[in-house]
Amino acid sequence: MEGEFFIDVTQSCRSSNNSGIQVVTRNLYHQISKIFPITPITWDNLICRYSHLNHQELKNLHSPFGDNYKAKARPNKEENPFYKEIYSALTRLNKRINFKIKDRKNIIFFPEVFRDKRLFYLPKILDSNLKKVAIFYDANVLRFPEKTPPKRLKNFENYLNFISDCDSISCISNESKIALERTAGINNHSQKLAVHHLPVSKPINQLSNKVQKTPLILCVSTLGYNKNHLTLLQAVENLWKKGFLFQLELVGQSDPSWAPKVLKTIDQLKEKKRPIKWLRHISQEELEIKYSECQLTVYPSLFEGFGLPILESLIRGKPCICGSNGALGEVSRGGGCLNVENQSDAKEIEKSIFKLLNDAELLKKLTLETKKRIYEDWNSYTRKILTSFSILK
Repeated sequence: MEGEFFIDVTQSCRSSNNSGIQVVTRNLYHQISKIFPITPITWDNLICRYSHLNHQELKNLHSPFGDNYKAKARPNKEENPFYKEIYSALTRLNKRINFKIKDRKNIIFFPEVFRDKRLFYLPKILDSNLKKVAIFYDANVLRFPEKTPPKRLKNFENYLNFISDCDSISCISNESKIALERTAGINNHSQKLAVHHLPVSKPINQLSNKVQKTPLILCVSTLGYNKNHLTLLQAVENLWKKGFLFQLELVGQSDPSWAPKVLKTIDQLKEKKRPIKWLRHISQEELEIKYSECQLTVYPSLFEGFGLPILESLIRGKPCICGSNGALGEVSRGGGCLNVENQSDAKEIEKSIFKLLNDAELLKKLTLETKKRIYEDWNSYTRKILTSFSILK
């Protein structure tokens, strides 16, 4: 392409965090760089400017897990204490990027969500002729405003205003497109909106199954409100009380506004000697081991913009228990899932887990469905997005 293509990778280059948005950003960066030159940039909230990445940030972008990685509750916070932020800001002063250049051919891509000072500074530092393209994930923080801190609500509203002003937007599901149209007031026939369901790729070195003698159920998800862990914990406790034998392991980072409630319940279950573990945010290598050991996964989330962990489970041949509403239904309809009609009801989740653990034929049927599904890969997805943005023909 002509001109320069910038991609904002702020979340994905600062730490080992490898949750959904970081998975998307890293894969997009890798795929686009195979097609044409691309410049990754990071926002510094102290100097209020974009800058080029330093050596460690480039390393995090390419390979977030270094040698001897240790599981963390909140990777970004633990790996970026304030003193390090100050030092990094000083070193970025000579790496700043000037976007006040009159060149209509330059493009900046926003594949991440942000609610920091960018919202106020970008209109001032980005030239009006710079083409802006973005991915929109969801408006979930607006569903239950009483459960969201007021400042976070306000910042998200500002983010919506910024995103809606972009030239082209890729929504990760029909559900997320509807949410953007509704919350940002965009016409539902707007040509700048398109839907591109997220892809998934098989791990390069997928491990052979090493299913545990005592069945292992895996739940991969941040410990946030909408992820619905408390209902899941109530469901498994009901089964344990009835004498059913299985293990539950949770993988994912904590959310400070909700995780304490989940962790308190986990501690209470541990006091009862229940076979439950929270493994925190673990490396991809460790996660692959857990997928190889588990019999099935459960994704109890109440609502999502997409639900990437469902696909990540299915492509590894592991059936998933999940909801059928909204984007969750969009993802699960292709097979391999046991749907829960009302995942806020612990009894429904309990029945679904019991069913899969005790019906070998059903488990076999769903496992076969996971292998028959057609999974779009990151290369195809990336080219579709770039075409939608009118960057590729």
